[in-house]
Amino acid sequence: MESNIKIITGVTLTPPTIGRIMMGHTELRGSGDGARAIPQKDDHFTITTLTQCANRIWEPHPIAAKLGRANEKLTTIPVTVAYNDPNLTLHNRYSCFDAKTGRTMCAGDGTTARRITTAGVQSIECARPEGCEYGQNSRCKSMTRAYFRIDGQDDELGVFVLRTTSFNTLERLAGRLSRLHGLTGGKLAGMPMSLTINSKTSAASYRTPFWFADLVQRPGMTLAQAVANAVEYQRAQEEAGLSQEGLEAAIRAGLGQSDFADELEDAEEWLSDEELAGAAERSLQRQGLRGLDSLAAAARQGEAASGQIEMQASSEPAASSAVSDGAAAAPPVVSCTNLPSVPAGHQRLPLSLPRAPTHRFPGART
Repeated sequence: MESNIKIITGVTLTPPTIGRIMMGHTELRGSGDGARAIPQKDDHFTITTLTQCANRIWEPHPIAAKLGRANEKLTTIPVTVAYNDPNLTLHNRYSCFDAKTGRTMCAGDGTTARRITTAGVQSIECARPEGCEYGQNSRCKSMTRAYFRIDGQDDELGVFVLRTTSFNTLERLAGRLSRLHGLTGGKLAGMPMSLTINSKTSAASYRTPFWFADLVQRPGMTLAQAVANAVEYQRAQEEAGLSQEGLEAAIRAGLGQSDFADELEDAEEWLSDEELAGAAERSLQRQGLRGLDSLAAAARQGEAASGQIEMQASSEPAASSAVSDGAAAAPPVVSCTNLPSVPAGHQRLPLSLPRAPTHRFPGART
């Protein structure tokens, strides 16, 4: 069945994303012209909306409050596999971006790639970042997007996205989905699972623990029970006149609309604050790229506010000692309607780990 939606080519129609799952954050270090947001790895998940405030803080998603107790780290998320095709649940490729536009310049799977050239978008051989001069100069990375539904969400078609450059997360999620796809004969949609965050050490990490996402059975539920739930879910869909195959065909067609099947937000996991601010200062104010044209101005305002607060703190030593001598003050509740005067640097970013060859399912798109 062919889709009746006809739009211009070059626009990627990705699965409808209603929130983000993050495994890291940034910390603002330094002050004035030397202030920089440094990515930090987390040992827990953070679930946010799609709204990012001017100070780079992501708004917490309401569903997060339903999944855990206050002041406790979220290390397990009850998710449901949304699609039978594992390539729709997990999308992976090597990617590099243009810091000025935030759009993909080259994307490949380790064998072939699509790259923007002066002659247009061309198909070329992909030698992987370690064997590609263009990739090394452009900081090419393995980029992964994983889509899941979270228990309790209202939008039945919507999904939450986990973006990451972690090879360990890619390896674990791809391995799990590949084996589950074979075990169930391709009937994955509707399967209840748990998205967990685990740690391990390696020689490359100098025995320092690092964290990665994994997809496991839910506590108290066997794999056979999870498969039975998926079978019942798809049977109920058919009885209601809904087509899982038609849904997935429509998503594939939407991804095939553009040259790279990319999302504008992908660049946020690849570009640093410094690169984004510099690009915004030079050209994005004229181009009007969503959200980025005001980033440089926000950064300048944050630096000015930071200098004012430092001057005030130096003139009020008694106030600071009162806080340090007494009980720790509770952190304020932050939202886009209640912003601190200085960027707190709590933007959540997927952690980045050493590059490695891409795990790719048969038939995956580049």
